[in-house]
Amino acid sequence: MKNIEYEERVMLKKSDYEKVIEDIKKEGKTLRHLNIKNIYLDNQEQFIYKTRKMLRIRTINGTDKELTLKIKNPDNSNIEINETLDNHPLIDKELNNKFSEYKEVARLLTERYEVEYPNYLLVIDKNEYHGIVDYDLEIEAKNQPKAKEIIEFYCKKYNLLFDSHYKTKSHRAIAKAMELANKK
Repeated sequence: MKNIEYEERVMLKKSDYEKVIEDIKKEGKTLRHLNIKNIYLDNQEQFIYKTRKMLRIRTINGTDKELTLKIKNPDNSNIEINETLDNHPLIDKELNNKFSEYKEVARLLTERYEVEYPNYLLVIDKNEYHGIVDYDLEIEAKNQPKAKEIIEFYCKKYNLLFDSHYKTKSHRAIAKAMELANKK
């Protein structure tokens, strides 16, 4: 299945992460809790990394393995292709039918809280990879201006520093894995 999503995100300190969750609970909103394991894949030539794509196997709450390929558009939106691990013809096509050449390059464990609002999804994550723990807040919206407007609202509310060049959690996990591999 193909869809387009618009995301904006900002890093959080642990205290900000806890404050956002606490405030949402005080609002009476329902927080959906997920434990997510992402395994990122690439080939020997680092095709995925070099072309700014992302290929992962995701397991949510220990079940529902899904294969995802994200492709960055020039407008900063992501085309996201989600298929099963057993049957992935659209992803195979994007990878020139060479999926078997792709191996694990990084692992990321995320404890996620999601809250649905009328025009967006608020995501609050605690991420663990290669001995690092970090936190972020992400907005998923139907268009980029809306996602940017909402992330700016949260940055102002919690005194957070927005950086449009912020690296995604997948990029941070993969970059750290590559750094560690190059030290060997």
